[in-house]
Amino acid sequence: MTRNEVRKIIEIDALPEVVFKAISDPTELTNWFPDAAILEPNVGGKFKFTFYKDSTRCIKKKDEDSLTEGKVIEFVPNKKLSYSWQHNNIPDFPETVVTWELEQISKNKTRVTLTHSGFTGKEGDKGIEAHDQGWTFFLNELSLYCRNK
Repeated sequence: MTRNEVRKIIEIDALPEVVFKAISDPTELTNWFPDAAILEPNVGGKFKFTFYKDSTRCIKKKDEDSLTEGKVIEFVPNKKLSYSWQHNNIPDFPETVVTWELEQISKNKTRVTLTHSGFTGKEGDKGIEAHDQGWTFFLNELSLYCRNK
């Protein structure tokens, strides 16, 4: 059976409010994740992340800017954020879903569960393994960013 999702669980030394703002506020997002961000904070809201080809945040060197777009599916402040995820410049990439779940586990610690689901196995080298590596990298960036807040 083909794996169709990436699931990562990390603990961050910050309150859920800090983590949620880091994953949902466009200004905060661009400090640790995409180079440019739009995220409308409501169900049905638009989301658009751009990673520039010459960005220092790119894991692999790219020939062109990378653009990901979608719509907000769930927006529960300090608890859950979910949005559809579509790569506009990767042919045949399916619409997938990214879900962030936050749980306060101690006075200043949050468990973050990230699930990126909907992979078909037909994405080639831009598929689940690439996203698995990408999420590992960016969750580390998120953790470092939130600890310094």
